Amino acid sequence: MPKLILTETGKSGEKIVSLSDEIRIGRSPDCGVTLEGDGVSREHAQILSEYDQYYLTDLGSGNGTLLNGLQVKAGEKNILRNNDRITIEDYNLRFWRTDEFFEDSLKEEEEVTDADILEVKLLKKVLDAVDQETVPSLEVLNGSAEGKRVFLTDDTQEIIIGRDPSCDFPVNEYVISRNHAKIVKRWGGIALIDLESKNGTYVNNKRITEEVLHDGDRIAMGTIVFLYRNPQEINIKEISDGLEKKRTTEREEVQRTADIEHRKEKAEEKEEEAEGTPQTTEDILKDIPGGLKRSPANDYPLPILHTKRWSPMEIGMIGLGIAVLCFAVITLVNLLLE
Repeated sequence: MPKLILTETGKSGEKIVSLSDEIRIGRSPDCGVTLEGDGVSREHAQILSEYDQYYLTDLGSGNGTLLNGLQVKAGEKNILRNNDRITIEDYNLRFWRTDEFFEDSLKEEEEVTDADILEVKLLKKVLDAVDQETVPSLEVLNGSAEGKRVFLTDDTQEIIIGRDPSCDFPVNEYVISRNHAKIVKRWGGIALIDLESKNGTYVNNKRITEEVLHDGDRIAMGTIVFLYRNPQEINIKEISDGLEKKRTTEREEVQRTADIEHRKEKAEEKEEEAEGTPQTTEDILKDIPGGLKRSPANDYPLPILHTKRWSPMEIGMIGLGIAVLCFAVITLVNLLLE
């Protein structure tokens, strides 16, 4: 069954309202969806079912009704599609077509897929956001008005921000001047102008008198911080390139890890071979280049004989000895013959 999921800015929790063929939204207790607040008309808007389609119609409310950030014309029927967002003052009503859509959306967040599917899903979500919020907006990030948001629709040329309730975007904080700043649409873009406020206006921590705003800029007025968003500046190509770069880095990291593991395995295999069965003598000799001739077991090498050489002095002494011996023999012979 189709339903509305109702949330209020700055408050936690949500309320689910089942839709009938016709339901009215407003401050009156007779409405099917009752919203409190001075900015909500007694009968603000209605949702009507015709031929299995649901339509949103603004009933001439004082502050208007937004559908996906765009203000709808009073009395004009606007077809509702699954996940459309209706904004009435500080209330957001999200339209769900069927329970199946609701369950599938919850499951989608829990799915674990590979990088390619995640990339497609992320781009799809960005495109859905661009489709739903096609106009710039300013949101309060802190203080009593945290979560309060204003949209710069096509028919809005200027928005004055201040503490005065008569401002286009009133923020009741003592640090904000009665008429603090204004946002103006110009040919070169959307500009923020300080209206000589007491505490000044800052964009990304820099005090300004006038500054062109860009998507993601943070604006400070006193201690109150605003976030400026402009979906028209979202660069899908940059997102895609960033995802591709991240995927490439992850693949390189995986490859490096695989290479390290491979080298580690090789080193472990070599260590196991070194600690295994010792090589035989034949294996050792076989690994020596050129090989070696082995001698028989009893084939011992013969000792090397060295020839002694006599010195001249030794030869002279030997000759002298021989001469003395000859002289002695001759003398002995002569004595015997006498």
